[in-house]
Amino acid sequence: MLLDVKNDVQEIDRVFARIKEFCCANNISEKKCFDILIIVDELATNIVSYAFDDDQEHTFTIMVEKESENGNEIVHLRLSDGGIPFDPLKNPGPDTEASLENRKVGGLGIFFVKQLSDHIAYARIEGKNQLDVFVSLKEEE
Repeated sequence: MLLDVKNDVQEIDRVFARIKEFCCANNISEKKCFDILIIVDELATNIVSYAFDDDQEHTFTIMVEKESENGNEIVHLRLSDGGIPFDPLKNPGPDTEASLENRKVGGLGIFFVKQLSDHIAYARIEGKNQLDVFVSLKEEE
C-alpha cells in the first residue's frame, strides 16, 4: 500500500484508517497494529511538523507492505519526504535516567519507534529522506 500524504496533521486520521484496513486485510494482530500505528504517528507527525521550512503544501509518502524475511513475517514501513535532511538515527535519544525536571524536551518519539521496531534504516536518496522501519509480526511470549 502506498499513501500520498499532505503535510497537514489532519491527514494523520486518514492514514490511520488506511493502516487499520491494511492490518485487518493482512490478519495482523491488534497489538502489532497498534505498534505500527504508534510508529507511523510519531514519524508522520515529525515530518508534518519539522520537515519543511516554509508554509507551502508538500506531500510525502508512506509505504506499508507485509513481507517475509528469513521465514518471519514482517511489516515494512517506508516514509519518504523531500524535506530538510534529517537522519533520526543520529538522534542521541532522551536520557531516560534523568529526572523529568532535568530531561531535555524531545526525542521520546524516536526512542519509542526504536523500541517498537526490529530494524530501522535511513538514507538520503535523490534529495529525499527515506526511512525504512521493519516490525516483526511474531508475537512476544
